Amino acid sequence: MDDRKIIDLFFERDENAISEIEKKYGGLCRSVASNILAMREDVEECLNDVFLALWNSIPPEHPDDLKAYVARSVRNRAHVITREANAWKRGGKVQIIGDEFLSLMDDG
Repeated sequence: MDDRKIIDLFFERDENAISEIEKKYGGLCRSVASNILAMREDVEECLNDVFLALWNSIPPEHPDDLKAYVARSVRNRAHVITREANAWKRGGKVQIIGDEFLSLMDDG
């Protein structure tokens, strides 16, 4: 389906817009997300988040280049997922070190 027709579906609030995006750009989306995210589950989460974000942003946005808009959305969301995962890991390590320190203090 033509990009303009897909955008029109979004403006009509027709849920088929999501399935058309997935049909036309699903492979591209998976490829972009897979190059950033290591786990298949994270890739699927990323795509679901992006499809919801597209639904919420079109309208009012009216992208001139739908392919670029979708790819950029996937890339940005994948990077956010990566940052969140790394921040959680850092926080978890700090917590473990903090707990170990407290247990040493109690023993001494």
